[in-house]
Amino acid sequence: MSLDPRAIQIHTDGSCYMEQDRISGCAAFVVYPDHLGLPEFQIVDYGCAENTNIRMELMACAKGLEWALENEPWQDVTRIYIVTDLQFLANNRNNIQYWKKNDWRYLSGEPVAHEDLWDAILKHMNKLAKVGLRVDFHYKKGKKDAMGKKVDQAAKAAAQRGGFDADFGFKPGSYTRSMVPGRGSAQRFHASGQTLVIRPYKKNPRRKREEKVSFHIFDETTQSYKGKFYAYTSPGLSIELHKGNGHKVLFNADPKFPQILQRIGNVQLPKPVRKKKTKSTP
Repeated sequence: MSLDPRAIQIHTDGSCYMEQDRISGCAAFVVYPDHLGLPEFQIVDYGCAENTNIRMELMACAKGLEWALENEPWQDVTRIYIVTDLQFLANNRNNIQYWKKNDWRYLSGEPVAHEDLWDAILKHMNKLAKVGLRVDFHYKKGKKDAMGKKVDQAAKAAAQRGGFDADFGFKPGSYTRSMVPGRGSAQRFHASGQTLVIRPYKKNPRRKREEKVSFHIFDETTQSYKGKFYAYTSPGLSIELHKGNGHKVLFNADPKFPQILQRIGNVQLPKPVRKKKTKSTP
């Protein structure tokens, strides 16, 4: 896809260090079209003590558009590109308004995460449209060119600095030890009315709507865990699903909006095996 050569490009990126207590940051650079004769420079430098990677990606976009509102107009410029390595952002430009009309839910009914940032992005887009600036999103795989590397390094530097900025929309949730190795994120559970034993390891509270619970499935026959999945449940039932414990639960039958409908009872889980520390020889 060729970009409009007379458009302003805002290159964004986010970073989160999971192994360092989730210190996070984001950055954005503006690249002006040749006819303006202006040098590129960093317009977003944001770091906080704890967050998530996807919120940082969305934050970079929201703050980049906020900068554009504060600095427009530009001669013969009618378009702004947000250049991002987050495909979910790039693919959903035209869907944000419909999510908002649907009370920040997808067509399936599943809640849209980070609605505060999506709402800010939509408001900035609408304000820019009123002054004749269309906003488009363009996906580009990260760190594949000089600018991609530059904005990636800036986002990581902001994360390592951390703590200066506050994201009041961030709700950290609560965590316990994962029993399935690997850093992969939880996948939407394919709910089909099953009754299974789960071990919750993460819960994300959501104001006035279903809470998101991440869990492993526990096989009572093999006494082993598998997968990293998520489903939703009511705030009241979420309280009963204590993290790190075994629960036999009933799911609904909607793979597009999986929900835990009922907690049937407790299941005893095996005690985790702890690795013995080896003594170093002098």
